[in-house]
Amino acid sequence: MKIAITVSTREAFPKALVVFRGLEQSLPLIAELGYDGVEVAIFHKDNIQLKNLKSLLKRYSLALPVFSTGQMYTVLNVWFTHPEQEIRQKATRIFKGIIDLASEFGADVNISRVRGYIHEEDSYEEGLKRLSDCLYDLSGYAEPIGVRLLLEQMNMFETNYLHSVREVGDYIKTLNIHNLLIHADTFHMNIHDIEFSATLQEYGPILGYIHFSDSNRRAPGQGHIDFISIIQALEEMNYPGWIGVEVLAEPSPLEAARLSIEYLKKLK
Repeated sequence: MKIAITVSTREAFPKALVVFRGLEQSLPLIAELGYDGVEVAIFHKDNIQLKNLKSLLKRYSLALPVFSTGQMYTVLNVWFTHPEQEIRQKATRIFKGIIDLASEFGADVNISRVRGYIHEEDSYEEGLKRLSDCLYDLSGYAEPIGVRLLLEQMNMFETNYLHSVREVGDYIKTLNIHNLLIHADTFHMNIHDIEFSATLQEYGPILGYIHFSDSNRRAPGQGHIDFISIIQALEEMNYPGWIGVEVLAEPSPLEAARLSIEYLKKLK
């Protein structure tokens, strides 16, 4: 299994959950630590200078498996379940630009906070239909250019629907969208999923990506999540995808990255 770490551009939202900020400064450090790739957090395709990023990845022999898009919600104030159609259309338009960008790198695109929340005046069914309409539109746009979409579970303190791997997986199965997969996250799983290994194996055929962070959002090994059993489960089901390290940059970005990779390499 290949291991990536979260990084953003300098103009990222100040509270964006990434380990490193600034591509030119962080990529050589990430490569030196032994990571295989980077997950790049952006809110618009124009955050990235295409030729420059390709050059940096080549120079440091790093892959780019995923673009994450949560900052579309926090920076641009757009999301897929917004009550106003104009806002939903703006969100999908910007997201399609990121899909275009991802196709240049053979990368997937994550759907996390940009999916939004279900407004208090809307029914659950109405909110979910708005999300579904956006996902059908985006997946239809992404599939011909070889881009997969990753729908991430999120805990109840960040949104009010689709909290667990099971909920996300069952929802995806109802849509029958071939390029839409589960993005699991061990921090969220620790809150909402009863059993880690069995759940991951049950939904393994549609598991596209997984974030590793411990129960306290720190580096794996710094809390109480049983990563040994999770790694074993992923190996048993021949999971072909990436592990993304998304942790608090504590006690420092470099130390968080070092602790994560050293711990995970012992388990591989």
